[in-house]
Amino acid sequence: MKKIIASLLTLFILVVQITPVYANVPPPPEIVGPTAVLMDFTTGQVLYDKNMHKRMYPASTTKILTAIIAIEKGNLNDIVTASNNVTKIDGNSIFLSPGEQLTLEQLLYAIMLQSANDAAIAIAEHIGGSVENFAKMMNEKAKEIGAYDSHFVNPNGLPDDNHYSTPYDMALIARYAMQNPEFRKIVTTIHYQIPPTNKFDKVRDLWLSNRLIKPSSFRYEGADGVKTGYTVAAGQVLAASATRDGRRLISVIMGDQGTNIWTDTIKLLDYGFQNFSLVKKTEKGETITYIDLGKSHFKLPLIAKEDFYYEVPKGQENSIETQIILNKDIKTPINKGDVLGYIKYTLDGNEIGTNPLIAAESVYKNFWGNYYTEVQSSGVKNTMYTNPVKFIAGTTILGIAFILWRRRKIRNRKKYIFSKY
Repeated sequence: MKKIIASLLTLFILVVQITPVYANVPPPPEIVGPTAVLMDFTTGQVLYDKNMHKRMYPASTTKILTAIIAIEKGNLNDIVTASNNVTKIDGNSIFLSPGEQLTLEQLLYAIMLQSANDAAIAIAEHIGGSVENFAKMMNEKAKEIGAYDSHFVNPNGLPDDNHYSTPYDMALIARYAMQNPEFRKIVTTIHYQIPPTNKFDKVRDLWLSNRLIKPSSFRYEGADGVKTGYTVAAGQVLAASATRDGRRLISVIMGDQGTNIWTDTIKLLDYGFQNFSLVKKTEKGETITYIDLGKSHFKLPLIAKEDFYYEVPKGQENSIETQIILNKDIKTPINKGDVLGYIKYTLDGNEIGTNPLIAAESVYKNFWGNYYTEVQSSGVKNTMYTNPVKFIAGTTILGIAFILWRRRKIRNRKKYIFSKY
């Protein structure tokens, strides 16, 4: 399971260095918020850092993690029955009653649009059996995502000394959640209605609180997520996402005050879009080089295992250099997908990442020293005699040996016949 998670997180990306090395970039903007991070969605690169590893109260941005766990573990059509605990929670709510039944989907809209704390409790108890068990699931998921400096004790983000995160961790969590299409649909919905239930005879209207998306003086072109948060202890918290020209950036600010949360976020997003470009240097499956096996000159193609993207300062789109490094003493048999080397990427002389080079096909060597491939999908073996001279010589020697053996056998038979008479 962890391997699957790791694969989803890389998406089609392989970058080994999170914080890039940049040259000739304008100075970053000054923001009021005490902690912040700007992250590229595709690569996970950090484009801006202000105390991004400082532990802070995440407030309702906690619900990003709650929502993605519920989407992955539950069914949107599940009927969720609220317990008595939904009436014991402070803060934003949709005024659930004990015994009231809603779908999991309706509750997800309630926590992401209305930031309803009671709906978060109902989700946690439905998915985890209890708030405590769900909190364990949250911490396990956070670790799988790579958010190692976070700890959660509730699904809604109400203050607790043991409930904390960092801008960097929350950006990782938001980045992970935004890979899910159902999650993206929810966090871009401006208005949603919950119809009457078995305990509530009126329609509940839910309105998105994210001013970057809904009509407001802070509306931002391309904004498509993620979640607001506020408590007295946490201050203003915002995990934001915006996409322009197919390129998405994630911004997280914690501990801000008042409307600064919006102006600061806009400054960070503008800084990323205006000063950086996302470069695709290598495509997954692209043939990068060939290797000669022995003296036969059999050429085995090596292909890139992953796409390689990287954020570079605008104007330096062609500055990424590559170096091919192959394993020593490569010998057959070689299985398709075996790692036989890697591509090393550098920018301004600094290593920025690597990408494994894998065998495009399986290769074997027969008794005569000839190489052949095996088409695994059909089970048909495709023999490739890559050295005609060697093949002819081998065939000729075999033929001569057979003729000599045959003559000797005939000669021995004649001796046997003559000796008998």
